[in-house]
Amino acid sequence: MADDEQEVPDALGSGEKNPDFPLGLLDWAGHRKGGVRRMFASVDGRPSGRLIRTPLLARLGDWARHIAAGRPGTPRVVLLVGGPGNGKTEAVEEAIRELEDSLAIDGQISGLLAPVFNPVDGSTVPRSVSVDLTKLGVARELELTLVQDASVGEATGETAAQCLVADLVHANSAGSGSIYLACVNRGILDDALIWAQTSGSPAMKLISAIVGALASRVGAPSCWPLIGFSEVAIWPMDVESLFLTDVDSGSESPAQQAVTLATDARRWPDYGSCPAGDRCPFCLSRHLLGRDANRAAFLWVLRGYELATGKRWSFRDLLSLLSYLLAGSPPEGMSKSTGPCDWAASLASGELGTGVKGESRRLVAPFLLVASQYQHALFGAWPSLGRHALRRELREVGLEHEPTLRGLGIFLSGAQSVSVPRTLRTELAALSLALDPSSAGSDLDIDVSGKTTLKFREIDARFSHSVRDGLDMMRRYQSLSVNEIALLKKLADADEQLGAPEVRNRKPTTAAALQVLVRDFSCRLVRRSLGVRNGVVKDHNYIEGFTRLVGNDEKLAYGAAKGVEEMLNNRDRFTVTLNNTFGEPSPPANKRVVLETSKQKVRPAKPDTHGRPRSDLRFLTVGSHTSTQHVALTYELFRSVQEMQAGMLSASLPRPVVAALDAARARLAGRIVRNRDALDGAEIVIGSRSERIVIDDNLFIVRSEHDE
Repeated sequence: MADDEQEVPDALGSGEKNPDFPLGLLDWAGHRKGGVRRMFASVDGRPSGRLIRTPLLARLGDWARHIAAGRPGTPRVVLLVGGPGNGKTEAVEEAIRELEDSLAIDGQISGLLAPVFNPVDGSTVPRSVSVDLTKLGVARELELTLVQDASVGEATGETAAQCLVADLVHANSAGSGSIYLACVNRGILDDALIWAQTSGSPAMKLISAIVGALASRVGAPSCWPLIGFSEVAIWPMDVESLFLTDVDSGSESPAQQAVTLATDARRWPDYGSCPAGDRCPFCLSRHLLGRDANRAAFLWVLRGYELATGKRWSFRDLLSLLSYLLAGSPPEGMSKSTGPCDWAASLASGELGTGVKGESRRLVAPFLLVASQYQHALFGAWPSLGRHALRRELREVGLEHEPTLRGLGIFLSGAQSVSVPRTLRTELAALSLALDPSSAGSDLDIDVSGKTTLKFREIDARFSHSVRDGLDMMRRYQSLSVNEIALLKKLADADEQLGAPEVRNRKPTTAAALQVLVRDFSCRLVRRSLGVRNGVVKDHNYIEGFTRLVGNDEKLAYGAAKGVEEMLNNRDRFTVTLNNTFGEPSPPANKRVVLETSKQKVRPAKPDTHGRPRSDLRFLTVGSHTSTQHVALTYELFRSVQEMQAGMLSASLPRPVVAALDAARARLAGRIVRNRDALDGAEIVIGSRSERIVIDDNLFIVRSEHDE
């Protein structure tokens, strides 16, 4: 094991080697054991075999200890809010285990609940279960009510929203000996609020406060405890990123723990010792991600996806992704006992059957071995190519039997490609669109060896000249894998054949187009391999800046605020058209009625962190103290500010940014025209007339240019 690789303490229960990966990693996929987590089921839903610690688990542990000790002011009602796959069930289990330990009733609550939530007779799991802890030996009166999934209604016909409202009414009015713990999604809370309002339920104010606290806005109240309801605590599990470390403990992030578990050297065969030897893309991926630098770069790429798109990796999606990147997706028809290493060995040896299908698999095998490495599996979007069209072009230049070009055509047509799990297709497509290193800026630096750094443009220049030239440079730095080098050799040979005089003379245009295709494919391959290993992706500088911004870099926040201020104002004045509404086209210039006021200031708002999860969304305060509003500083807006400061014209702003700025102007204008203090000193310009109507101390004064 390399010096910078990590072993996972107690992941196997001992320091002995037990190579059950990569085959065992297939169970991490969301449609297998890594799918729905059943409450108190010892195996299902925890494919990693070990609890991954999160800041929420620490918070719930403290809560359970305070409940056991009877500490005044401890919330009795706890709602864990989030969508599927966010770890709500795991969090509830851990809270109950901590409660058992603190009450000295080890395992008794879990022992009662396990058969209820995992009925052996196949009966329906109840929506809620109550346990009288006094009967388990607890010295004081204490009852626990647990709702595993509040999105389920009762068999009596009550909807999930009605049941939740009834639960909260009862729990909020119960005494100190009652504990209510529930998992709920945001949609049910919205439905519950509607039901509470229409039915006049006494829980209406509580549910309204819960929904308000879950919103992402400036001044959002504390979630733990809930402002105005000290006995209630909520936690939005879909807000805090799995890639953030716990500030208090400084421990590894949940995502880093998951990657470390998946790449634990004790659970893998030694690199080069599996049936595929050094040609195995899965063992190679584990070997690379076992290094600190590569692992950090990989996590940075996934975190960059969250920041660039505003989406979040859930536990289920993250584990499914690691399963796919490190164990692949079993091809259709492959035996369950056939491991990923065996499949790679069959590709490397060429033992892929006979006939047309076997020949097709042999041709595409070198491409599949490379595409199965984690860098290329992560960014697996390649240009789509019609297989029959390429075969026709190869016949035109007399290379219809060239194996590498035929294999390239099969691979790019999708007839024989790496199978992407259905649950990950949307995420990986969005990831490639947002961060593909093959589209990264040419001026970005890449480490190709311990001592050498190149810019992407140097790699582009070599491969644009010839694949052989680019390959020779990469071999000099030994920065590519055995499979990548082997494929590039084949592509270099094909590139040279396409450039041969006898081929060029047959059909010069077709040969040149095929040569561009081969060189572009080769360059993409190298860019992705090195880019992912270095954490260098498309729009790298913008994402890096936004990472620092959401990490509370106040200098960047101030710069972004000043940039938005310039976008909202027209030089030193704020202007708005009065005779049209938001969303309507502006009237002709000679018919516009324009209000001009003093310049509207934009300042960064302070993030709310007390009793709330860390958010990736910063806000800007727009306007004066008498007419302020808040604008979300999204990644798109931040990037647009950076591009405008670099010289981009406002006409090139993305539509969402234009819409956000127009909405901000409209809301700000609405507040200004209704505020006398804000209107003091404003001017109204009607059409192309030279006169201006000045508003001064509630007086309207007509002023012409000659009066200046």
